[in-house]
Amino acid sequence: MELVLSTKPKSFFQKFQQEIDNFDLEERCRRYGFGMTAKDGQPERPSRRIFYGALIADEPWELLDIIATETHGIFEGMVFVESNRTQMFFARPIKWANKQTYIDQFKDMFGVEKLQIRDYVDEDSSVEELFRETNQRAEILKGWKELGMTKEDIGYIADTDESFTRDFLRAVQQCPYVEHFDYDAHKCSNNFEKKSKLIGSTRVFESSPECVTKDRNWFHPDMIIGACVEGIGDDSIHPRAQRSDGLLRDEGWASLGGDIQYLPNDSMYPLYSAGDFRMLDGGHIVESRDPNSSGHSAFHLHNYLADFNATRYKYLTYGHPDEEAMVKPLEELSADIRLLVRCVHNETDGPIEEDADSAEKQDFQRVRGGLDTKHPVFPIYFHDEDYRRRKHDAISRLVKEDEYSRMKRLNLTAEELETNLLVQQVREARRFIWAHEARAQEFQQKIREKTEALL
Repeated sequence: MELVLSTKPKSFFQKFQQEIDNFDLEERCRRYGFGMTAKDGQPERPSRRIFYGALIADEPWELLDIIATETHGIFEGMVFVESNRTQMFFARPIKWANKQTYIDQFKDMFGVEKLQIRDYVDEDSSVEELFRETNQRAEILKGWKELGMTKEDIGYIADTDESFTRDFLRAVQQCPYVEHFDYDAHKCSNNFEKKSKLIGSTRVFESSPECVTKDRNWFHPDMIIGACVEGIGDDSIHPRAQRSDGLLRDEGWASLGGDIQYLPNDSMYPLYSAGDFRMLDGGHIVESRDPNSSGHSAFHLHNYLADFNATRYKYLTYGHPDEEAMVKPLEELSADIRLLVRCVHNETDGPIEEDADSAEKQDFQRVRGGLDTKHPVFPIYFHDEDYRRRKHDAISRLVKEDEYSRMKRLNLTAEELETNLLVQQVREARRFIWAHEARAQEFQQKIREKTEALL
């Protein structure tokens, strides 16, 4: 595992943090469509408390450092939950939970006094996949309660590889009116016309700061006011939803926004479980309206694990396991990793059309030229250009080493290896031709439009 960390002093990043913290409030609120006029009885300049929660497993320190740099000094309380089993019930050693050394390090990194790293232990082998993940997330809500969360506070659930931007978090804390946090405006309704759940418009970085996914929005993390969260809100007004499968809300219990057959009235929508934060329909994606930005309010560091053996193991054991994950080409593990492999090799992106060759097709393409060619949003950590270069170089080496290790596992002959290389070269040549034909068609369309405009 190759760990890549910034070598800059804390003061380097503090400069950017302070600059963001000092942005003009009115401009900040306007940027996200939040109001500058408080409702009657509410403070003109609130200081909303945010409680953070995430699952934690084998994340590299580098990833935590990036998220901590973005959010330092923001949160009132933080809860991490670590399981002794993967989603598919494979055993894993507890690394972080309940260990004071890590708790103290996390408190210092994130600039927070109230912090838990809880364990989740369930030896029932029938509890797998999303059921196990959701039960693990339920521990976050217990931790929030213990740390003093109230109905007026904000619950924020994320994966450890995603984060709202610092600018957006300050807007959430300080803007006088945010409809999502006006309980009287939505009464916890998940109807699409209401705004009880705030969702990030999230920019995706694929393993490297320079592999920026083009024209793609991820739709987490998520925020909900405490009045609508299980264990925090009033369950005498908002009953807990029935869940026959132990996971999703039953029909008639607001499984969809208007589906309230078994609710006494439309002011008594169920409280959100930890699983509902991530899985329940409804909510509202908030984007940046700044024309000088990419329009995102959050970022997602996808597949940011520091070695691809761990990535292969993840695809072998987590979520929907792939039995061939250890032997197939890296780019065949997922469409996202296909983008990464072609990015680090500086190869041509494949087509995104539905009828394209499945071996070449990509769900998304990348931004040519990497981070420098696009507007922000990107993590504060990425202001360190030296880190970005070293990270991209490290990922490039790891991709090449992974392919070498895979070939050794397959025990191919010299002739088979040479044939494999030729196949890859032919595929790249075909993608190159396709890309230039697509570009030519794009220019031809522009010429037609210009010609028609002159007539």
